[in-house]
Parts: sequence; structure tokens; C-alpha cells
Amino acid sequence: MALKNSQLMVVSCGLALQAFILVLLNAFIPKLAGTDAIWVAFQAWAVYFLAGCTPMGGVKAWIGYATGIAASIAIIELMGVPGIKDLPTVGGMNLVMAAAVFIVVIPAIMSENLKNMVPCLFIGSGAFFGLSGLMDGAGHVAVTRAELVYCAVGLTFGWITVTWRGMYEGYLSKKA
Repeated sequence: MALKNSQLMVVSCGLALQAFILVLLNAFIPKLAGTDAIWVAFQAWAVYFLAGCTPMGGVKAWIGYATGIAASIAIIELMGVPGIKDLPTVGGMNLVMAAAVFIVVIPAIMSENLKNMVPCLFIGSGAFFGLSGLMDGAGHVAVTRAELVYCAVGLTFGWITVTWRGMYEGYLSKKA
């Protein structure tokens, strides 16, 4: 439904209130997640819309993030395997990581046939590498926990957004 400016202002204020609440809740989430990674929640919130705005889409997005984490861990571990770890750096190019990425991306893309949301896999993988750098030395389990907790929070906020907006638009339709 196309909203008038005054109606869109209500939606905008509602989203602003949600973001405000998320930031306030972030006083507690790091205790559960192990670190402050609120940016993952905001990222996952947006992903909820790309995943179709449904609870099942949200679950599939969370699974996509989890498989991205698994792919990232596989890349990191493959970089230490004999035969790969010994590849030289050529002209500043990291052949060790390039080879590991090449090997992992093949089954990652093939997971599409299992109904995996491959874009979420890539977003989850990127978030894992980003968090790994921020949580230097924390270990795979700690990084995974942080990412998946914040991902779940963000997807939940996406669901809340869709739910209340649907209720608001339903109200507007009845009023019209």
C-alpha cells in the first residue's frame, strides 16, 4: 500500500522507536552475546526484509548466517592445511586464503540446492570475519555466539517491524 507522507511519518517514527529500543536493549545483549556487535543486529534486521518478510524467511536467513560462519571457519582451518599453508604470496596476493576460499565457495554455492539462502551465507561469512578481527583471539565459538545472538535479535526486530506495519496498514485500509 502506498502511504501518504503523514502515514509514512507514523511508520518512520515507529521504526525510530524500534531502533531506540534496540540501542537501549544493547546494554544487556553483550552479556548474552559475549561482545557488543549491535551492527550485526541492524544488518540482520535489513536482511529480514530481503528474506521475504516472513518468519520462515527469518529462520532461513539465520541458517544462512550460520552456514556462512561454518564456511568462514572452514576457510580459516583450510589455510593451515599442508599444501595450502605453504603457498607463496605473489605480488602481494594471498594465495593461501585464495585457495581456501576457492575450495569452500564451491560447496557453499551448491548449498543453494538445499534451499540455503546463499546471500545470507555471504553476509554471515563477512560478519564472521569482521567480528573475528574485532574479537581478536576470542576463538571461533565466541565469535559464532556473538554473531548468531545479534543475528537473531535483528531478525526479531525485522519481524516486529513487519507485524506492526501490517497492523497499521490494516487499520488504514479499514478506515478508508
